[in-house]
Amino acid sequence: MTLSDWISIFMALIASASALVTYIVYRSSTDPLIIVYANPDPTRPSLVCLTIKNIGKGAAYNINFQTSRPLPSQAFSIPIPENMPDEMTKGPIVNGIPFLAPDQQISFAWGQYGGLYKFIGDIAITVNCTFRRSGSPLTLTKNLKSISKLDIKSFEQSESSEHGFGPNIVKELKQLNKTLKNYNL
Repeated sequence: MTLSDWISIFMALIASASALVTYIVYRSSTDPLIIVYANPDPTRPSLVCLTIKNIGKGAAYNINFQTSRPLPSQAFSIPIPENMPDEMTKGPIVNGIPFLAPDQQISFAWGQYGGLYKFIGDIAITVNCTFRRSGSPLTLTKNLKSISKLDIKSFEQSESSEHGFGPNIVKELKQLNKTLKNYNL
């Protein structure tokens, strides 16, 4: 083999690697990515919401979930209750979701720390998600996968007070009203 043959092989390898990197960047900028997570509700003190979100850049179709263990449903109790909360038997995690646009999310009240901890305990629940990206004649549609972990133990010492200006404004207006009444205005 001559030097020009080696250079040709080297250039072909570089071109192939460049095409692969370009394809990976293209896929990451157009594929959907579904995550599932627990999140405290900032407007309703002590509630934990379960959120399903498409954080990818493309639309997701035929989204299905499989959990390592059953999930609780309506586990509403701040202290750890005596009775075990019910198992989730309906909703998007059980039934799946036909479509999520990029940055779209579905969120619903899941429970409170005590009820969720009674059901889940110290070991996180793994949520395997399968979904499809949009297909066109030029691209192949295939099942994509993501894995999320649902953990309630991390909320153990978290704050569950109401946030925002609403409650503070009400307190201030009540105090102002008391002050004005004292001046008989």
